[in-house]
Amino acid sequence: MTDPDARTHILTFARHIGRAEQPPEAIARRRNWLCAEGNVTEDGLALVDALRDQSATRTVFRGNF
Repeated sequence: MTDPDARTHILTFARHIGRAEQPPEAIARRRNWLCAEGNVTEDGLALVDALRDQSATRTVFRGNF
């Protein structure tokens, strides 16, 4: 996955878990997924990998059996 793609996934997830009044970039930086310059960190790549590993399990939690 290229860095811009990883950054997009991180910001999408940060928007999903964050509060409306906080920008996703601030959430991602606070959780060390992005550095101060906005680049993806090792923790950010680990997050993207973890989300990718769960991609097949999401429908179970939505009740789609």
